[in-house]
Amino acid sequence: MASEGRVDDVIEMLLGLLVGARNNNTQLVARLQKALRQLYGRKSEKIDPAQLSLLLASLGQMVPEGALGEADDDDAKGLVATPSELPKKLGGRKPRRELPDNLPREKRRVSVSDVEKTCSGCGKPRPCIGYIKSEILEFIPAHFKIIEQEREKVACPNCDTGVTTAPSEKVMERGLPGPGLLANILTSKGQDGMPLYRQAQAYKRAGVSLSESTLGDWAAFAADIIVPIANRLRRHVVGDSYIRADDTGLRVLDRDHPNGVKRGHLWAYVAGRSVVFQYAPDWKAEHPTDFLRNFRGHLQGDGYAGFDQVLESPEGMDPDVDEGRRLGCGMHIRRKFEEAANAGDARGAIAMAFFVKIYRIEAECKAEGLTTAARHARRQDQSLPILDDMYRWIHDVSRTVVPGTLAHAATRYATNQEKRWRLCFSDGRFEIDNGEVERQLRRVATGRKNYLFAGSDKGAERIATAYTILGTCHMNDVNPLAYLTDVIDKIQNGWPTARLDELLPDRWTPTAVG
Repeated sequence: MASEGRVDDVIEMLLGLLVGARNNNTQLVARLQKALRQLYGRKSEKIDPAQLSLLLASLGQMVPEGALGEADDDDAKGLVATPSELPKKLGGRKPRRELPDNLPREKRRVSVSDVEKTCSGCGKPRPCIGYIKSEILEFIPAHFKIIEQEREKVACPNCDTGVTTAPSEKVMERGLPGPGLLANILTSKGQDGMPLYRQAQAYKRAGVSLSESTLGDWAAFAADIIVPIANRLRRHVVGDSYIRADDTGLRVLDRDHPNGVKRGHLWAYVAGRSVVFQYAPDWKAEHPTDFLRNFRGHLQGDGYAGFDQVLESPEGMDPDVDEGRRLGCGMHIRRKFEEAANAGDARGAIAMAFFVKIYRIEAECKAEGLTTAARHARRQDQSLPILDDMYRWIHDVSRTVVPGTLAHAATRYATNQEKRWRLCFSDGRFEIDNGEVERQLRRVATGRKNYLFAGSDKGAERIATAYTILGTCHMNDVNPLAYLTDVIDKIQNGWPTARLDELLPDRWTPTAVG
């Protein structure tokens, strides 16, 4: 090419190769940094204020005014929004939390020895002049007990009317477990992430040897009992006007899969104070679409393309209505800028400074207990100006970021989600992120690290049922062990279907009479 006089073409080709190599190297570095952080780094997405200040200070005049904090001085501390409350004093001990009043109490009186009760000076008895009171918090390990059930049989000696036997109180006709044991198996696995083999070890220490397969059968039986409660929760969630949704992976054994295991998915749907989990064998949109078939409210989530199918308009409806029903998630937008900032890109720190101010306003709204109308007014007055400043900066910087970098991915995602995220600020009912769903999915992540996989699709569906009940109990501050013990016993002893709503975690009372 050079000998033909095409020197400009040679230079252009070489520059193209260099740009391509640079972009490829940038992408590889970003992926390596992300992988190293996931493997060795901290999982929290909170950025250190000192690090944020340094990154912003390094940009100098490039920091937009809207990202600056409230301090009047120009030092780095003024670039970070200061918390509304004073920092806790260093040193000293935190005040001890009061023990719950409902714990049983046992009084023990410790007496002075007989020798010390006699005065060493005059030899006369030393009377008691009072007591010094203190508390000891003790733990009594759980224990098994055997209930010998004797069912009365009656028969008339004069007539041939047959024998009448009292009904059995067993919750599992051909099994040993009582409702408390079944509840403990589900709670230990679903709430505490304890796989069945570890439960078997714990039970053996308590004096009862139970095989892992036996515990698996009992766990499946218990999960099947509470399916009607989970179905009722699903009906209430789908009937709500505002749902937040997200998913996470779950390994599931599959003989037909080349690797013997496939990647299933657990979807979580939060509405009000309830959460419902749905198992899906793959990531196809048909599964959330089927779950939300009759849903006509607002759906909040990340950029998952399948949500477009979920909110697809029924025939004859205006398709623009559906786009107005889909809410974005500030947490997912923030996460990408946080990754860029932690990788050393100071532009990510600018976005994080905007997020600090927006989320501080949200925290103040919750701390003040504002109504939805008052929260909407506060957002219009304080949050939207910050949001406008942030997106003006994003649109400006998006024209200068190098493709393939973390900053490029962050600005592109934020731009694509702008309309949907702005919609979150249009109503005080809406949250600005999907945080509650993320917190619910942590339960799955904890369990996944321990029991590693589900044995089958049916087993994964039962896990979803257990997570539905346990997650909703958590959202309503209900003790899951007490709840499951009571509900399993009531359902197995003929609780009427028409009164199932009374057993939902947000309505349940342990003294309800079946």
